[in-house]
Amino acid sequence: MSWTRAALLAGALAAGGCGTAGRGGGPAGDPSPGATASSTAPPASAPAPAATLVELSVTGGFAGVRDVVVVREDGTYLSHRKQGKVTSGRMEAAELDRLRDALDAARFTALPAEVTSAPVADGFTYRITHRGHAVTTSDPVPLPGLSAVLAALPAR
Repeated sequence: MSWTRAALLAGALAAGGCGTAGRGGGPAGDPSPGATASSTAPPASAPAPAATLVELSVTGGFAGVRDVVVVREDGTYLSHRKQGKVTSGRMEAAELDRLRDALDAARFTALPAEVTSAPVADGFTYRITHRGHAVTTSDPVPLPGLSAVLAALPAR
């Protein structure tokens, strides 16, 4: 992801109340260029935003997809699509539990940084970040545990 896209995503996250600041936020959590502490800090009476639970970046495909989904610990999420469409929402408690269970069952933080199979023409590449550990995989996803994590994320 380019720094320009990261800055745009960070601005969208801040505007949507679902930024990626915190554990495992990565480049998307950096404040936009020229931002000051007073413009990005929540008001003193507002609760601190929840830390990032998982971030997914999807690239590839015939159309050159570049999507990012960020899910926070409290279940709020933000999805940013290549076409500029930004959506946000909150996962139901059962959905959030399913995502956490999938991450635990996959032993995500113990996975190697790259888990791929034979490349597929115009397939997708997925970069999943959880607790500061990033795993890159591609179609077809070779591990059922990673497939379960992808399936548990909010629709892009």
